[in-house]
Amino acid sequence: MRAAVRTALISNSPLVLAGLKTGLELRGDFEIVATHEGPPNAAGESFAQARVGIIDVAADADIEPIAAIADQGPALVLLWPDRDGPIADWLLAGHSVLPRNASIEAVAIAAHAAAAGLVAITPALAAEAVRAGTGADRRAAATDTEPLSDPLTPREREVLWKMSLGLGNREIAQALHISAHTAKFHVAQIIAKLDASSRAHAVAKALRSGLVEI
Repeated sequence: MRAAVRTALISNSPLVLAGLKTGLELRGDFEIVATHEGPPNAAGESFAQARVGIIDVAADADIEPIAAIADQGPALVLLWPDRDGPIADWLLAGHSVLPRNASIEAVAIAAHAAAAGLVAITPALAAEAVRAGTGADRRAAATDTEPLSDPLTPREREVLWKMSLGLGNREIAQALHISAHTAKFHVAQIIAKLDASSRAHAVAKALRSGLVEI
């Protein structure tokens, strides 16, 4: 029998937390090491020992607080039906995605996949992600003539500089003393904010606009 996956649970709903905790513990292949009722950015360091975080994302939640969990390990995101924001953005950040009403069996399978470094998603959500594209795709469709400003945070500019040097996510993580998941998250955010189609495109746009210089 494989070892139990050390798991952290986050939700604004105590009922959802209780349901996830009970359902996963009854299976015997999960050890719930922490639960947090509230937004992910307030989760604190209690999740440092978790192998995977299962996050019930509120309809008005922002993707950025998820980075705090991704910095401690892979994440499985449970989306509300009326969640505003492209699913592809969550996938680009390296998170597994399931609907909030997914069965415990589906949550368990996806959590095991996330803990193994894989990204899990249902066929329906995958189809929706392909149709909708990323936030960058939507903004690019609306306009591609606006001058490129500097919407990046200081950390994202550091990551962008490393990208311009040809470093991969793991190399960026080592250079900046962050986790590979956090590096992947920052790269995804940079690509989205610069309305780029890939990391190479993001670097090219940044070079042309003067955001980075070589």
